[in-house]
Amino acid sequence: MKRTLNLFLLGLLTAGITAGCDKKEEATTTETAAQTAAQTAAQPETAAQTAAQTAAQTAEQTAAQAPDKELFIKAAFEVTCVRAKVEDTETQKGILTEVFARYGFTEETFGSAEKMLAEETTVQEAIKSKMEACTPELAAKLKEAGAPEGTAAAETDAKPEVKKPAKPAVAPGKYSGAVTGGGLEDGTIEITVKDDLTIFAKFQAKREGKKALIPMTGSLEKDGAFTLSGDKGPNKLAATGRIKEGKANGKITGTINAKGLSVTFNAAM
Repeated sequence: MKRTLNLFLLGLLTAGITAGCDKKEEATTTETAAQTAAQTAAQPETAAQTAAQTAAQTAEQTAAQAPDKELFIKAAFEVTCVRAKVEDTETQKGILTEVFARYGFTEETFGSAEKMLAEETTVQEAIKSKMEACTPELAAKLKEAGAPEGTAAAETDAKPEVKKPAKPAVAPGKYSGAVTGGGLEDGTIEITVKDDLTIFAKFQAKREGKKALIPMTGSLEKDGAFTLSGDKGPNKLAATGRIKEGKANGKITGTINAKGLSVTFNAAM
C-alpha cells in the first residue's frame, strides 16, 4: 500500500515537470518565430537602402571621374602638339609632365579622360582645329606656359573671309604705240579692247614713200594673250602679243609693198 502511494506521487511530479517544460519550450519557440518574422520584414527595406546608397556612390564617383571638357581640350591639344613636333623623347617627356600638371592631370588620368572622350566629335574637331597652329616653336614653349587663347584656326563666331573679285587681266580701252624699224616711217598701232573682250586694231605707216593703212581683227584670251591679222590690197599683216597691266606688247609680221616685215611694238593706254 505504501509503495503504491509513493509510485502515484512520483507520477504526478513527473507529469508536472513535463508539462512545465512543454510550456516553456512553446513560449521560447513563439518568441523566436516573432523575432525572425520581424527581421525578415526589415530585410527588404535594408536591401533597398543599400542599393540606393550604392547607386548614389557610383554616380558620385562617375561625376568625380568625368573630366572637364574645356580643360581636356586645352590639355589634349598641347599633348598632341608636343608629341607631333618634339622628337627627343626625354625633352618630350619633360614638357608633357608640365602640361599634365598645368591642367590637373597625371599621365594616367589623362589617358583615362582620353578614352572617355575619344568618340565625341565636337572634342576631336576642337583639337583638330587648334592643331593648325601647332609649330615646333610653340611645342617647345609649352613647358613654360600654356598655348595662348584663340589658337584655334577657326572660331565658331568668326566671319568667313570674303575674297575680293580678281581684277580682269585685260582692261577695256585703247592701247596706242609707235612701230619702228623694218624701213617704216611714222609707224603706229592702235589696239582697241571692248567690254566684251572683243579686239581689233589699226596699223598705219609709210614705207618707201607709200602709205599703208591695214585694219586687223582677232581674238583675246582671258589671260591677255591676243592674235590679230588683216590685209588691204597687196599688204598683209599678223600680230601676236599680250596685254597686261595697261600695256600691250607684241610682234608684227607680214609683207608691205611686197617686202617682208618683222618688227616689235609697245603700246599703252
